Amino acid sequence: MMTSQTAKVVSNTVYAIGAVIFAVLIGLVIFGAEIIPDPNAMIAWSMREAAVVGLAVGTIPMLFACMAVYKFNGIKQSTHKARNLFLIFLPAFICGACLLICIGIWVTMMAQAVLHVLS
Repeated sequence: MMTSQTAKVVSNTVYAIGAVIFAVLIGLVIFGAEIIPDPNAMIAWSMREAAVVGLAVGTIPMLFACMAVYKFNGIKQSTHKARNLFLIFLPAFICGACLLICIGIWVTMMAQAVLHVLS
């Protein structure tokens, strides 16, 4: 069993790594180029599209990291519980929104494919 202090350090480290990756990917979403680097690739994505998919893939690990930080840092006992909860879980919420966008695009493309086959 890990001690409480060790668990806190590990969860904070994992969360910090996830937050840095999140910040880089959000920077690519906001400032990334729309130019497709390799148009002959099997999946020709721009930097923005690849960053959105990266955020979607990181939803579950970021959610677990946020829950660990919330649990091991004692956010329940803090004086500004709602603010700290919002700030800690904000990266996971944004990653979840990117996941929902990717799922919506995938469902739309599948529906278009089925309608194309049926017509």
